[in-house]
Amino acid sequence: MKPKLLAFYFTLGFTATLLIVPASSPGQEKPALEKVRIAVATSSMAFLVPFVAKDRGLYLKNGAEVELIQMRPNVAMAALLSGDIDYVELIGSIIRSAAKGIPVRAVSTSIKAPFFSFVAQSKYKSMKDLKGATIGLASIGGTNYISTRLTLRHFGFDPDKDVKLLAIGDEKLMYDAFKIGRVDCIVVAPPYSVLAKREGYPLLAHTAQYVTMPFSGLGTTIERIKNNRGQIKKILKSEIEALRFIQSNAAGTTDVIRKRFNMDEKLARESYDVSVDAFSRDGRVPLDGVDILLQIEKDARQILPTVTPQMVVEPSLAEEALKELGR
Repeated sequence: MKPKLLAFYFTLGFTATLLIVPASSPGQEKPALEKVRIAVATSSMAFLVPFVAKDRGLYLKNGAEVELIQMRPNVAMAALLSGDIDYVELIGSIIRSAAKGIPVRAVSTSIKAPFFSFVAQSKYKSMKDLKGATIGLASIGGTNYISTRLTLRHFGFDPDKDVKLLAIGDEKLMYDAFKIGRVDCIVVAPPYSVLAKREGYPLLAHTAQYVTMPFSGLGTTIERIKNNRGQIKKILKSEIEALRFIQSNAAGTTDVIRKRFNMDEKLARESYDVSVDAFSRDGRVPLDGVDILLQIEKDARQILPTVTPQMVVEPSLAEEALKELGR
């Protein structure tokens, strides 16, 4: 081959290589992380899944820089609709709002059943003794509130007449109010239920024995579901991976609990042990549990009797996320 022709082919091949192989260097920038704001109601085990996803770097791994913001459920729902936050981990509030025609949907479940406990002052020996008592709750209208009312009804109480339900806020505030005698009973999740038992207070009932419904999970607006499915799946993948981590790694999850809630190793492990079975394994929303929530609203004449679980849940995103993760 003639030297000039050889040089031509060499130049052509080198140019083609430059065109099809992107330039790279050790300092090449990675794709920008999406900034996402998610509301949680309290700093408690009820929201362990987003805490694990945040603290173990799972949101970052899937391309989202997540800020977890503590808000009361009614404030969080208003912020979601105004666009001030992107998601809420308040599946009960999402379902009730969607049932009333508000443009939101539940997309996943973290916990299958509420694991609250009725922690009472030492003078109370049984649930029947609580007649006339003041019971402290996180808020009025959330899953904590509904679980309390359903459990009270199981024991023959009229929640509107036989007890006083007092919204206090964060579970630490509830526990502090209980310790100084401001309330007769509180309904709390681990670690506070475990801590109370350790300190000698009676646990009169556990809501998981009497209530089956989605306890915690992700929800967002219909507009976001239509226009930003990719971002939603980043969040879902992170939280499904967090669920798998919780189920398979007791030591690692205990470490997150210990650091997140500032407790000793023993208390963290006890909190893990009493709650781990309540966590979902795949993030899917159980429609039978949703139906229980809806029936409560129907009985109270808060929503139309024609509302179905399929009208308040968007299941396709969790299915897509599971498929992309590899089931």
